Amino acid sequence: MGSYKEDTADKRRDMVEKLYAHQKAFQKRMKDYMLLAHEGGTGKTVCACLWLKAGRDNNALVVCPKRVKKKWEETLVEWGAKAQVITKEEFMRIPYKQQSALVVDEADEFASPLFTKQRSQRAGRMYEFVRTYPTPTLLLTATPIRSTPWNLHTLLCFLRVYIPWQTWRERYFVLTERAYLPRPAYLPRKGWQKKMRPLIERYADVILLRDCIGELPPVTEKTIYMKEKSFHNPEWEGAAAFIAEHRHEQQEKEKEVLRIAQEYRKVIVVAHYVQQVKELQRILSKERQTFCVYGAVKDQEKIVREAQEVDECFLILQASLGAGFDADTFSCIIFASMSYRARDFVQMKYRVRRIQNLHPVSYYFIIGGKCDKAVKCAVNAGRDFLPSEWHELTPPSSPSKDQRSGYNTACSSLF
Repeated sequence: MGSYKEDTADKRRDMVEKLYAHQKAFQKRMKDYMLLAHEGGTGKTVCACLWLKAGRDNNALVVCPKRVKKKWEETLVEWGAKAQVITKEEFMRIPYKQQSALVVDEADEFASPLFTKQRSQRAGRMYEFVRTYPTPTLLLTATPIRSTPWNLHTLLCFLRVYIPWQTWRERYFVLTERAYLPRPAYLPRKGWQKKMRPLIERYADVILLRDCIGELPPVTEKTIYMKEKSFHNPEWEGAAAFIAEHRHEQQEKEKEVLRIAQEYRKVIVVAHYVQQVKELQRILSKERQTFCVYGAVKDQEKIVREAQEVDECFLILQASLGAGFDADTFSCIIFASMSYRARDFVQMKYRVRRIQNLHPVSYYFIIGGKCDKAVKCAVNAGRDFLPSEWHELTPPSSPSKDQRSGYNTACSSLF
């Protein structure tokens, strides 16, 4: 039996051997203030543990989504790092105090604009915290830009990189008039994502899954178009009209889900509306064991873990809940309907592609009509879909050739 020091040294060697090459490289370039823009499934949590263990975990704080709090606590113990783990909701209530380090998981959820009217309470509180107590800070996110150039500006402010907001606005926005807006507004310039790329590479530690593994298993994507159902609702206008029609398009998609699922033992089914999630659960549970997670469900992490361990099942997820958990025993995701946020779509796709268990995966998109199609076009292009814009783009019934051309041009520029 070896001594305590020998056992500890052996354990450390074993832990180092478990690291992937990109995690070992990260150890060598760690700094006190960092943004980890690592693709989903690459092991950001382990990188955070390494960062904390490098002399920063005396009195550290980890802020994470509620559904992965237990996972964080277990990973910290596994890697011998110390930190108090709290949820985003708990962060909004705790008093400020000096910490030895701060780790923010899914940091993009705090990244609303700091210097416009769209500033959220969550972003404001985080900004006040880091200004009050200069603390080594590690931000983790697979999607540093959710929908607007302001997202990255906010994250940089958390890291004490202050670029005047007027300079930022001039660089990435232009004053624009839109028919659906009451007055001119600053909207992102065309091609702003490409212009921002050098800045991300300068200030963020960027890692893609293919950088870690090399050749990745194949990904199959298939879009299934259902027969469109006639819809007429003169009572609603604008965004309300879009949502009403979009809900109408979700009818009878359960049949298509069951048809696709015949080829797979384990299937994740994604739906935007809670009512649709519940209806899917009611029907799919008649065919095989079914797990269901939406906003009001408690113990979400526990439910996902149970689904991971089952040999054959459906896991139904609300489309906005795609971040933070592992679902790598699944090889198929069916999008019955999609979130309006591009970030939710990207995060959901990551769930089945984890570095510790890579395999071929399939994504299916069930399109019930023009509303489904518009949402998919937007989020696939990395842009949030705005229902308020829908009435500006919807072509009239029986449009002329010129009207159809104008509609297609508008869609192309928007999405």
